[in-house]
Amino acid sequence: MINGKCPHCGSTEIYVSDDPFRDTFLVRTEAGADVFGIRCYLCLSCRAMEMHAAERSPSLFGKSASLVEEVPNSKNWKKVA
Repeated sequence: MINGKCPHCGSTEIYVSDDPFRDTFLVRTEAGADVFGIRCYLCLSCRAMEMHAAERSPSLFGKSASLVEEVPNSKNWKKVA
């Protein structure tokens, strides 16, 4: 959907929100919690929705972490088997 076309129905009636769910989700680690921004895409034709996480975002502790580094070791995200 990030290209403006719905992969489910082909519609171009796509809208994006830079502030869904207060624009954050948490990755809880031993050091605390890092906050990563997300964008949410919605197709008005078929109501499909996608969320895309930012790769890097300032953490609550003033450093920058990446999703690839933090999610595998987080307390609240688990790999699907």
